[in-house]
Amino acid sequence: YDQAISSYDEALRIVDNNSKLWSDIISNLADVHRKKGNYNEARELYLKSLKQAESLYGPNHPSIADIMNNLGILYKKEGKYAEALDYLKQALKFSKHYYGQQHPTIGIYLTNVGDIYRKQGDFKTAEATYIEALTCLEQAYGENHIEVAEVLNSMGLVLKKRADYDGAEKHYKRAIEIVYDTFGHDQEHYKLGIYYNNLADLDRKRNKFDDALQLYQRALTSIAKTLGPQHSEAAEILHNIGQVQHQLGNYKEAIDYINRALMIIKREFDDKHYKYGMYLNSLGLAYAMINDYKIAYIHLKQALQILLNTLGSDHIEVCDVYSNLGDICMKFVVEIDQQKQKHQSEQQAKLDEAKAYYLDAQRIVQATFGNEHTKAIQFSSLLFIVNNYSSLSKI
Repeated sequence: YDQAISSYDEALRIVDNNSKLWSDIISNLADVHRKKGNYNEARELYLKSLKQAESLYGPNHPSIADIMNNLGILYKKEGKYAEALDYLKQALKFSKHYYGQQHPTIGIYLTNVGDIYRKQGDFKTAEATYIEALTCLEQAYGENHIEVAEVLNSMGLVLKKRADYDGAEKHYKRAIEIVYDTFGHDQEHYKLGIYYNNLADLDRKRNKFDDALQLYQRALTSIAKTLGPQHSEAAEILHNIGQVQHQLGNYKEAIDYINRALMIIKREFDDKHYKYGMYLNSLGLAYAMINDYKIAYIHLKQALQILLNTLGSDHIEVCDVYSNLGDICMKFVVEIDQQKQKHQSEQQAKLDEAKAYYLDAQRIVQATFGNEHTKAIQFSSLLFIVNNYSSLSKI
């Protein structure tokens, strides 16, 4: 990427500033900055390129659609999903107007639209969009193209959310093979890091922790060699290693890994980014496991506020924080119960707070997965305990 930036900068010193080529180079330079995580620089360059392209071509041109698509990807990376979806839908509209319904560009843009729906927790719409994208891309490029790999990876992420780990694994492994077939086994590529990280997640979910750690290290090596060790993709893997350490009972190691991930996200974005909120949620859980409930509560409340601001009140990631806050409140309730001088009003306040969190969590799960989902039933049980705590605690 650094060599690419150097070459594009040299090209810009030669080319006419009012030419089509200038707009193309600026857009390509923005792509590189986006992939390096330099989002402010990328946005500024994309907007410059967009303005030039609109003056050269007018509306509905594929060059304008391409820049809008890339702006959509940029906003997705920043967790600004409403803005991302707006740009991506415009790109899709312009491309369909210019190319028709079956052009491979339509498949690429559809994949990006599906990603936004997935990030927003709308898994049904995401899956339907991915299937449409996959059909389009396989018809245009064949079954072993790198763009097909990207859709397969995204479909795997949806299946993982549905706990279909075997189906997700099949998609991830096929995506990895496509990357190797495209770039060779001796060439490191950042997509390998992303796909291996997702594959490791499945082993973590299956409690195969040694296998998960091995795959996470493989993913981290790939990202460090291509994007650098301080990139947000590296933060994602460090956070996941922290999750494994948490599950192994190594809570202090988990806290160290999660804090490393938080530092990277804060440096690359800020402390209001949705990933910062997600990692704070994990940090809070780790502190809860060493019985530091006050620190856990502080981190979880901060995580909740960040995720509500970035993802909205109906997102599945927000559900997890509500659930964890409910659990922490119940820990406080038990602590009050064990005190010699019981503070009934304080205990009831924490019971009421726990109930509110569990109700919000249940609402999101039911809206996302349906009333019969395991988590929906789990929250019903937790709410029964909260509502009957006084009588149950005497048993």
